[in-house]
Amino acid sequence: MLVRLWLAVLMTELLTVVAFKPLEANLTRDGHSLKQMNVVPPDSDYIVPVTKSRTKFLILIHQDSDRNLSVTVTPSCNSMLNWDLKFIPLTKYNQTVIISRNNSKSSDIGRLLIEYTGVSIPATYQHGKAKRGLYVISAQTTTGEDSKAMFYVGLNQNSQKNQFGFRPNGVKIKKGGQKIYLRWNLSHIDHHLMKYSLVISSSKIYSTICEAEMRLEEKLKTNLTYTEDDLQPEDRLEIHHLEHNTSYTMTDLTYDETYYFTVFVFHELHIATHHANATYKFQKSKPIGLKDARPRVINLRAQNGKASFRYKVGNKRQLEKDFHPNTLYWYVMPCDGVVYVEIRCRKTLLISKRVFGYEKFIINNTKSGERYVLKVESVSVDETQRIRSIEVMATVRPTMIPMPDMPRDLRVQQYVGSDDCNSVKIGWLSANSLTDLKYCVYVQENSNNLESVDFSVKPDQCKVGYGKIRRSDVSNNYRTKTRCYIGDKGIVLVEKILKLKPLTTYTIQVTVTKPRGRTLSYDLLKLDTNACGLN
Repeated sequence: MLVRLWLAVLMTELLTVVAFKPLEANLTRDGHSLKQMNVVPPDSDYIVPVTKSRTKFLILIHQDSDRNLSVTVTPSCNSMLNWDLKFIPLTKYNQTVIISRNNSKSSDIGRLLIEYTGVSIPATYQHGKAKRGLYVISAQTTTGEDSKAMFYVGLNQNSQKNQFGFRPNGVKIKKGGQKIYLRWNLSHIDHHLMKYSLVISSSKIYSTICEAEMRLEEKLKTNLTYTEDDLQPEDRLEIHHLEHNTSYTMTDLTYDETYYFTVFVFHELHIATHHANATYKFQKSKPIGLKDARPRVINLRAQNGKASFRYKVGNKRQLEKDFHPNTLYWYVMPCDGVVYVEIRCRKTLLISKRVFGYEKFIINNTKSGERYVLKVESVSVDETQRIRSIEVMATVRPTMIPMPDMPRDLRVQQYVGSDDCNSVKIGWLSANSLTDLKYCVYVQENSNNLESVDFSVKPDQCKVGYGKIRRSDVSNNYRTKTRCYIGDKGIVLVEKILKLKPLTTYTIQVTVTKPRGRTLSYDLLKLDTNACGLN
C-alpha cells in the first residue's frame, strides 16, 4: 500500500511539470480509489466543466515552501457552484497521511479548509505559507445543468488579488469638458488574450457582470411594459463590450450625477472576473482663479471649447497715478479660433462679444471685494477643433498689461496716388502709449499657389511673436521684407513701400511692440499689382 501511495504522489509531481492530464490516485488504506482527478497548475487559469456530480482537482506542494498559497474559484455566469478545499499532508518520505481513517468515503479524506457556495461571484481562499501535501478542490453545481468554472492557484509572495488586478479605484479618469476618458491597466494574466467589458451605472458598483446583465434585462422589460409618460427617472445602466481595448470615452454626462464604473475581464465566453472599479461625480468646472496682472493660458480644445475665469478686486489695490482707481482691465487672446466672451458680476451680464485674435475690455465703477467671472466659449464645433489655447488676464493696473494699447480701428489704409508700379503708400492709427513703441512693416510676396487661398484680414495674434514671423509661417515659395522703427506718438503713421513687382500679389502686415512687453498686429492688407498701377 505504501508503494502504491508513493507511486501516486510521484505521478502527480510529474504531471504538474509535464502536462495537465487526469490523475489516478489512491489515497485510502482500504483500497477505495478516487475517480480521475485533474491537476491544477499554479499561476495560470484552469477552466473546466463542472456537473452535478462532484469533480475533484489536485494541487500538489511536494516540498516545503515559503510562498503564499491562494485559490480562487470563479463560477460561470448565472450558475451556482458549491466547492470546498481540503488538505492532505505528506510525510518526509512524500507519503500521504490519511486523516479520516475511520471513514471509507474518499470525499471525506483530508482536513476541510473552506467550503463555499456562490452564484457567479469569485471567491478567494488565502492559506498563507504553503505546506507540503495535497490540496484537493471538490466542486459541483447545485442544479442539474452543467456549467463551467475557473480555478486559479497562486504560489507567490503577493496575494492573488494583486494578480487579478483587484485595485481600489483602478480606473483612471481624465476630464475633458463635457467628456471623461477612462483607462485601466492590462490584466496580469494572459493580457494578450483577455477581453474587457465596462459597466456604467448611476446607482452602484456591480460585483459581477451577470448581476448587471440581469438588471439591464429587467430595465428593458420595464420600458416595454410602460409608456414613456408613465416612466419615472431611473438609474442609468450601460454595458459596453470593448474586446481588447483598455480605454473608453464617455459623453452625455449629467451635472451633479455620480457614476460608478466597473471593469470585468473575460477569460472565456462565460467566465468573467472583476478587474477594476472607480466612482466619479460629474460637476461643473469651477472658474479658474486669476491673480492681479498674472496671465493664464489654458488648452481650450481639451476643455471642449468652454472655460471660465474668476477675478476678485482686492481691498488694498496698488493704484497707479493718472488712472481711475475704480477701473478693471481684462484682455482675451484666443489662438486659431473665434470665441464668445461674457463678463458677469453677481450674475449680472456686463459685457458680451465675439473675439478673434485679441480684445481688451474695460469695466468702470468697480468696488473692492467684488468678484467678476469671465466665461469663454467657442462659437461652433468647428472652431473647437480649430482653436488651440486661450490667454486671459485681469488687473486694476493698466500699465501691467503686456500688450500695446491698440486703437479701435485696426485697418491698414492704402493711399491712392499717381500711377507707380513699384511702390505704395500705407497708413494706420498709432497705438496709445506713454512710452515709445516699435513698429514693423512686413511685405510678403505671395506665390501663385497662394492666390486661390481664402484671404483673412484678421491675423492670429498668437502667431505674432515680438515683431517676428514664426518660421512655420515662412515658405520657400515667397520672401518677406521687413522694416522696423520707433514710431511717433502721432495720430496716423505713414509708410512708403518700394521695389514692388508688377503682376504680383502681396500681403502687408504691420505690428507694434510694447517695450518689455508683447507684440500685436494690425489687420492685414492685400495688394495686387497690374502691368502698371495698383488696385
